[in-house]
Parts: sequence; structure tokens; C-alpha cells
Amino acid sequence: MALAVITLMASFFSHLASLAAALIFTLFLPGYVIVESCFKYLNIQEKLLLYPLLSVMVSTHLIYALSLILGYARLTIFTAFFIMLMFMFIPLTFTFSIRPSSIHPHPTRLSDLKGVYLSLGISLIAFIVLSNTVWVWDNGYIILSGSNWQDTPMHYEIIESINNGNFPPQMPYYAGVRMFYHYFVDFHTAILEKAYGAFFPRMIVVTNTFFIYLFALSIFVLASYLKNEEAGIYATLIGTLGGGLSFIGGLYALLHGQFAPTTNYAFQYGQFFTIPPIFDNLLQQRPQLIGLPALTTAAYFLYRGTQHTATSTAITYRRYRREIALSGLLTGLLFTFHILACFSAMLIFLLNWLNIKMKNRSIRIRIEILALFLLFSIPPIMPYLITMLRSSSVSGISIGLGIKAPWIYYFLTGNPLLFYIANLGLPFILALLYLIFKSEHRFFLYSWLFSLISLPNLFSFTPNPWDMYKFFHYAWIPVAVTAGSLLADLRSGLKSKLIPVLISVILIFSLLSSALIITWNLSTNYPAADVHEYEAGMWVRRNTPQKSVFLTWHSIHAPVSMIGGRLRVLGYVNWAYGHGFDIWERARDVERAYRGNISDTLAVMRKYNASYIYIGRAEMRNADAEVSKFERCKDLKEVYKDEYKHESGGIYIFALRHAPSSRR
Repeated sequence: MALAVITLMASFFSHLASLAAALIFTLFLPGYVIVESCFKYLNIQEKLLLYPLLSVMVSTHLIYALSLILGYARLTIFTAFFIMLMFMFIPLTFTFSIRPSSIHPHPTRLSDLKGVYLSLGISLIAFIVLSNTVWVWDNGYIILSGSNWQDTPMHYEIIESINNGNFPPQMPYYAGVRMFYHYFVDFHTAILEKAYGAFFPRMIVVTNTFFIYLFALSIFVLASYLKNEEAGIYATLIGTLGGGLSFIGGLYALLHGQFAPTTNYAFQYGQFFTIPPIFDNLLQQRPQLIGLPALTTAAYFLYRGTQHTATSTAITYRRYRREIALSGLLTGLLFTFHILACFSAMLIFLLNWLNIKMKNRSIRIRIEILALFLLFSIPPIMPYLITMLRSSSVSGISIGLGIKAPWIYYFLTGNPLLFYIANLGLPFILALLYLIFKSEHRFFLYSWLFSLISLPNLFSFTPNPWDMYKFFHYAWIPVAVTAGSLLADLRSGLKSKLIPVLISVILIFSLLSSALIITWNLSTNYPAADVHEYEAGMWVRRNTPQKSVFLTWHSIHAPVSMIGGRLRVLGYVNWAYGHGFDIWERARDVERAYRGNISDTLAVMRKYNASYIYIGRAEMRNADAEVSKFERCKDLKEVYKDEYKHESGGIYIFALRHAPSSRR
């Protein structure tokens, strides 16, 4: 507590202290208060999972709510920290713990932290990859690499626009429409940067790494509870680094002396190996970074709580109620971090609640479980759901509503059985084999696995059908747990000296696809901006009004937004399309503004309330934009020029005279 108080006081004098305080208050304190007040009986690894997971989710929601009242600012953030600090006294003065004698059966030993060590090791691998591929300066360019590199600029646009006045946020890549995309993982990163008080693009490296640690630990905790710690180790390795048989192409190339890291890759969009290995998404698919550990943890406490209903002691009865409530709370808080993960948690709850009903548990127990889960999950969801539905009714969303053809209609290639075995690999085969083993947890794991793996094969309800692949990653969690359990049974049930060798071979071949992911990420060097584009972005940040709308080409990398933090008429078309917008009219208007005459340009700018037009590398490359056309226009004035001779030309920014207000 002393450290929290000291850093909070020092934050008024030091940017580094402000960042330290933000890390303490958004990654530790709220979760510590909740756990030590209500769940003190948990073991150390369960606590080390819940402390940060609850802290991220609760602090982000609290700061969002306060910002709606007070405005989003550093003062609001630190006000939230003071509120959290007051609640820190709860576990020191009052506790809901079950029985003091049952809280700590023995002091924490180093051997009690196997899952923590393993999770830290996996997150270290991720950190090495991310620290060399995300916002790295290389020969005058900012590098953003990785298979999902095209989404990282989108997340920068969200973070930087929020921290430059875009609150409650509009879509920074679809200006004029309120944000309803599940952006809270970016909002959490924005809070850290805002508290720090300066542009800090490398913050993504730190937060992504930390969330990967949480996911790894959540799998270990789940598998250790259902089986044992050995199964937890295997499940954690498979759950975070495992993948399908897509390494075969790279292995074949290696054996024939043709291997190249930048071409022998484990993911082939729209081809046979079209389900990305989970580590590929963990590196940069940011909403998944909270969606996966929160889903796993919510399912864990749901199942653990329902298991307590089979006993009748006072201790287990109280624990079951709290754990069901905790599962509901995690599910409800998850909605704004990842809608699909929240939906999956709801589905897992429904399946297990129906199973309880089939087991003829008492009506009182069934009603109580339902009431507890809904009481804690629905209230956090409703305000955002209502806002989202209201926004969608006026924002021109058309493709996002309704059910489309199944995922397999667009992406399945060849024989379905062969396709899924190849894409999900040895862990999936092990999971199917484990079905023959008798397990009291069979319904919990396989209803989760088969329901979520079947969902994309039945229908698509995401705006972009491709996004249904995320359900395969949610199904991957029980795949990893069952595969890990089978390996643990082999190790304990068969005494042959060949068993450890067999397990090692299985693990190696399960992890090879992620090895290709790592080598591919470290070998690619996609440039996001050069030093002159960076300087243009920083000029925009310092010299244009917050919430200004810029007309740019609908490109992936736009310095005015990902660095400058301003809004764009239209960003990369797949972003807004993937969120359910009918982007075609805007795309045509943007092209007309650059390729048409100057009256077209002015008409488009006024139509979308744009105050500035940006002419940079992408505009000159894609639209052959002629700067002289804008220079001759009396309704535009040149406010920025960098005529550095680049193969694609210089950088120019023109402001609309008598520009509309930047606030809508």
C-alpha cells in the first residue's frame, strides 16, 4: 500500500512516477482488493491471475465511467486512482473470507509457482518478437511487422485519437460515427500513455506481452485444476505456442535447401492452412489478448463453482456462490474488450447450466446459479449494448446485421475432416483421442470444444465472415487442456522409457508452426512511416485542433492519425468494413476528392466535415495526386510542406479556409 501511495504522490512531479502509478492502479490494485476481500482462500497462482486480470477490466471501466462525467483527462485518471486507493483499505479492515484457518494451508513455496514461471517464459518469447517488430526504428523507417501488421496502425489510431480529444470516441478511421468496436484494450493502453503524459508508441509491446502472460497462466490454472500441474504445463505450451500441420511446407523447403523465413510461413489466408496458429494472433490481435484469458478464467470459475454445488458443506456453498458471481462479472466486463469472447463465455455458461439441469440438481440451485451469473454479467453489458444499438441505427451499418453463409462456405478447402486435422494438428488429434478416457470433466471440456468449433461451420454473424475464425481459437483452449491431460496420463500410466521421448516429439511437432511464426515476424520489416512522415505526424499533433478531421487516402499507414491522433474520413477499408460499415460511398468519395477536379475535393471535405487534406506518399502513389491542383485553390491554404525528395514525392497538408468546427 505504501508503494501505491508514494507513486501516486510522486506522479504529480514525475512522468515516470505517473506511469508507475498507472501500472500499479490498472494492473494490480483493484484486483488485489477484490480477491483479498472475497477470495482469499485461492492459491497463489489463481491470485496472480486474478489480480491483474480484474485490475485491467475494472480500472478501465471505472475510468471510462468517470470520463463520461468529468471528461477524459489525466486529472480524471488520477481521480480514479484515488478512488481505488480508498478501497484498498477494505481488505485491511473487513474481509469476506470463509475461515481464517483455511486461507493459507502452507506458506508459498517456489514450487507453487510453476505456472507463473512457464507463463513468464512464454511471454518473454513474445516480448523478444514484439520488441523487434513493433515500432522499431530501422534506417530512417518505423517498422511494423507480423502477419497482422495491417491491424496495428488501426489500434494506434484508436489509442492516439482518444488521447487527443476523441472521447467518447468516434471511429478514427470512419469519422463522424461513434465508436462501438470492442476497443477497451486500446483504451487501457491509452490510459497508461495518458498518465505518462507523452507519446509512447512502444507501450503496445509492454501491454501485449503482459496479456500473453495472463493467457498462459489462465490455461495452466484451468488444466491444473481439471487434471494436475503436469497437464497444466503441457496444456500451456500447446495453448499458447501450439498449432496445426502448416509447418510441413517449411519443413519440406528446409529438407530441400529452399527454406526462407519470409516465404515459408505457417498461415495462408484463403488457402488450405487458413486458420492462423494462435501465437500469430497473440502477438498483435489486441482484443484477443484480453478475450482469451478472460474467457478461460470465466469458464474456470464457472465450472469450479458448479462443482461445489455437489457438496453441502457451508464453506463450499459460500465459495460456489462467489465463484459463479465472479464468472458472471468477468463475462460482463469482457463485452467491451471482446464481444465474441463474451458471447462464447455466455454460451459455455448456458451449456453447463443445461447440464446441471439434466443432472437433476435442485431447482433452487439451478435458479440460484442462473440468477447469480446474470446479476453480475448483464449490468456491465447493458450500457454499452444500448449505446451500440443506438449508434448502429444511425451510422449506416448494413453488412454487419444479419446472418450470412457459414465460414466454411468462404474458407474451407477440400475434405472437411482433413482440413481441420491439418489446420488444428496433433493437439486436435490428441483431444479427440482423449474422448475414450473416462473423465468427470468430459461434458465441460467437450461441450466447449465442439460447440465453438461447430459455430463457424453453421453460420457467420460477424460483418466480415473471416472473423469467425476467432471461435477456433476459443475452442483451442479445451483442445490444449484435453491434449495436455492425455500426455500427462501417458506419462503417469506407462512406465516405458520411450514415453518421455514420445511426449517430447509430440510437443515439438505441435509447436513447429509457431516457430515459423516467430522466424517470419523477425525476418520481415514492413515500413509504417519514414522519418519525414513521423515529423509530419508530430506536427499535426502539435499544430492542429483536437478531433480535426483529415481527408487522406484510405491507406493502412497514415501519420496524421496513427501518430498525430486526428480523425480520418476513411482509413483502410477493411477496418470499417470489418466493423459493419457500408464503406463504398466513402471510398468512392475519397477517390473522387484526389482524382477529380478541385470542386470535387472541396465538396467531399465539406460533406465529411474535414478541415484538412493530406497529400503524402500513399496519396501520390495511389491517386497520382498533383500538389499544384491544391496550391491553386483559393479555398485551401498550405499549412505544412516537406519537399524531401522521396521516390513517392513530398508531404503536404492543406487546410480548408473557413473550416467547419472540429467538434461534432
